[in-house]
Amino acid sequence: MTELTTHLRSGTLTAGGLALALVLTACGGDDSADAGSADDATTVSVETDYGTVEIPENPERVVSLEFGNEILVEAGIDPVGVIDPNPSLYTPEQMEVLGEADVVQEMSLELNIEAIAAAEPDLIIGGVREVSHEDYEQHFEDLSQIAPTVLFDFDGAGPELRDMSLELAEVIGDAERAEAERDRYQERLDEIGQTYADQLQDNTFAVVFGVEDEFAAVNTNAWGAYILDELGAEATSLVEEAGDDFATFQSYENIDKLDDADVVFYETDVSMEPDAFTADLLDQRLWQSLPAAENDQVHPMRYSFSRTWGQANDVLDQLEEVLADL
Repeated sequence: MTELTTHLRSGTLTAGGLALALVLTACGGDDSADAGSADDATTVSVETDYGTVEIPENPERVVSLEFGNEILVEAGIDPVGVIDPNPSLYTPEQMEVLGEADVVQEMSLELNIEAIAAAEPDLIIGGVREVSHEDYEQHFEDLSQIAPTVLFDFDGAGPELRDMSLELAEVIGDAERAEAERDRYQERLDEIGQTYADQLQDNTFAVVFGVEDEFAAVNTNAWGAYILDELGAEATSLVEEAGDDFATFQSYENIDKLDDADVVFYETDVSMEPDAFTADLLDQRLWQSLPAAENDQVHPMRYSFSRTWGQANDVLDQLEEVLADL
């Protein structure tokens, strides 16, 4: 699994230069109005993986770093700065909202401190893979000089990310809606698992995606396959080759290792379209001769890598639609 780490741009401000830039920025506004709002602002304490942070109770200018974009769009909050949004992860409406904000972090996770400062946020939020903790820790002081910065770590490709997203939702005042999505997920999980117990037990399932000249079968500890496992679904024996990893990667000549899968889901973007590698996988002759393909039991799955409980509920809806026809 590729681990992404964070690196500052070469043009990043030093701490001293950053402080000076912020002073100059503050001097450009209405001093009396700004001072009044700062004095009247109510703050709350948040325990994060980077220490206790005092944040405004009602933030108005939020910058979202890694894993923060979906938190804001689901809450109906327009960010002032964002990690460069991947169009495959968002609806056109969400992309329109995110496109109005300045890009302050690249998809590669490279931070642009100057751009973050220029956005003049009153809060910075983000989620951090544990493997990237030290990278963000190195930049935390610079970020905190700009605005209160709330970062939560997570590890794993199952519910850990969604639980972290719930913590971020609480920080921006969207806890009630986000918690309702989590509760709905648990209720729907039980309901679907009971209603379609026979279909889940009598069939074998796989979740796959394509990479260059290979395909990956997602393990039951990750993504959409984890949700299927929570429902009680039987997984293809191929995932045993993944061990503790999130997936097993196979050459095209091993496509027939999916012969035991009665139902196969392939990962897609939010519009249900596969990426180029997955589309190539679906075009392979061996793929088309799979029992699942011959029986029209190959289905798209969006939000397999569910970042929020709302997205996980979308996956449950997709799974229920397929199970109902088995």
